[in-house]
Amino acid sequence: MTGSPLTKANSLPGNLLRRCHQISVAIFLRKCEEYNLTQLQYVVLSALDEKGPLDQITLGGHTALDRNTVAVVVRKLEERGLVTRQRNPEDRRSMIVTLTPEGETLRMEAEPAVLQTQDEILGPLTEEERETLCSLLQRMADENNALSRVPIRNAG
Repeated sequence: MTGSPLTKANSLPGNLLRRCHQISVAIFLRKCEEYNLTQLQYVVLSALDEKGPLDQITLGGHTALDRNTVAVVVRKLEERGLVTRQRNPEDRRSMIVTLTPEGETLRMEAEPAVLQTQDEILGPLTEEERETLCSLLQRMADENNALSRVPIRNAG
């Protein structure tokens, strides 16, 4: 690695991933502005759409979100009528989150914008490079999952 300290720092893989994340969030927010959705809200809606009602801990496990972040995201979605929360009758300490019909509709309506976001993020790459990058990112995420502060837990 040659160059100044800043040049070196800006070329570190972790910093490049952070920078790409910033860009990804900016593109997502712009593309999904009309739906008033964040990436985290979209992934929570997607998890509930696929898995059905879940307690908040399990929802966090499927989405790699910590307990506090799940609570904030779910509260914002609940305020908009996109999900409901009810005490778990089997464990009064936990809350069951359920996607409402409005939440399901919004997730489906936003999906084309979410896909356009991915196309824009990957815009500088050829189709082959896109496939390679996504494959490598998936491998990095899968093989380093246990190192995460909030790993994905695919229970159930």
